[in-house]
Amino acid sequence: MESVAKWASVIGGVGALVCFIASSHFLNATSSSHDDVDWNDWIVYEVEGSEATLFLDEDIGYTIYVEDSHSCSEVTATVYFEGEDYYDPNCDPFYDFDNWIQIGDIVNDYGGDHQVTVTSVDRFIVVDWTTVDGNNFEYMLMSSLGCCVFLIILVIGLVLTAFTEKKAPPTPQFVRDSSGQYRPIEEKPDGQGEEKPPESGGDWWN
Repeated sequence: MESVAKWASVIGGVGALVCFIASSHFLNATSSSHDDVDWNDWIVYEVEGSEATLFLDEDIGYTIYVEDSHSCSEVTATVYFEGEDYYDPNCDPFYDFDNWIQIGDIVNDYGGDHQVTVTSVDRFIVVDWTTVDGNNFEYMLMSSLGCCVFLIILVIGLVLTAFTEKKAPPTPQFVRDSSGQYRPIEEKPDGQGEEKPPESGGDWWN
C-alpha cells in the first residue's frame, strides 16, 4: 500500500506538471494565431438582409458578425435547424475586426441548411473561427482534461501516503544478548528489571 501511494503521488505530480505545460503551450499558440489572422479570409457567408438559409458544416464552429454601427446588446439572432435554435449570444470585443463586431456563435451539432435570422440589421457575415486554430484548441482541451485526471491521482496518492504513514507500526529495535542472539528491546517500568545480587548459600564462615 505504501509503495502504491508513493507511485500515485509521483505519477500524479509529474503528469499534472506536463499537462499544465502542454496546456499553456497550446493556449499561447491559439492566442497568437488569433492575433495574426486576417479574419476577412475566413468569412464564409456575407448576407445582404437580415435572414438567410445557410449550409453549415457540423465540424466547423461559426460566429455571426454585424457592422459596428450597431451595438451588440441591441442585436439578437436565431439559428434554427429542424426546429431547434443553435445560436449562443457572445459579445466578445477581442474578436472584433475592421468594421465588424461579434454578436454570437452558432453551436451547430448537425450539418445541413440552417435558417439564420439577425434582427435590426441590413447585413451580417458568418465567420469560420475554428479552422484557423488548427488542432491547437482541441489539444488544449485534451491537455486540460489530462491535468484534471493527474491532479485527482495526485490527491489520492497524497491521501494514501498520509494514511499509511499514520497506520504504520513502529519499527522494532533489537539488542544482542550474551548468547549472541538478537531480541527486541522490551520497555520495563521504572524500578523493574534491575539485577539483584545473588543470595549466598549460607553464612560466610560455613
